[in-house]
Amino acid sequence: MNVEFLNLIYQNAQMGLIGIDAVKDKVEDKEIVKLIKEQRKEYEEMCRCAEKILAKYGASEKEIGVLQKLASKIMAEAMSINKEDKNIVKLMMEGNEKGVIAIKEKINMYQDDERIATEVMDLAKRLYETEEHNREEFENYL
Repeated sequence: MNVEFLNLIYQNAQMGLIGIDAVKDKVEDKEIVKLIKEQRKEYEEMCRCAEKILAKYGASEKEIGVLQKLASKIMAEAMSINKEDKNIVKLMMEGNEKGVIAIKEKINMYQDDERIATEVMDLAKRLYETEEHNREEFENYL
């Protein structure tokens, strides 16, 4: 149960990294570039934390499927063809919103499950707050 939840957390953060990597070189506004770099560090930290906790359970992270990665990259590339920063910001906000929905659904599912370790639930809640915060930060650039 904990390993499954941790892999969902890891994959959610990994999707954030994929989305950022697909658009980061297309943004011109220096403030947005700075914001994206900060958010990338947050997702990297989430992945590291999930990996560390998974190791305690004798498990390793389950990567996102190749097709899911490819679909995400293609969508990000297609959406960022129009290189207006505002369009990229919208794309990033949509990604954050998907992340919020996905992790909140799992938090609600596992909230009362006594088999879920506190550190796992805490990491999930931290990811949820990060996704929400990241989405809100992008609102300033619409």
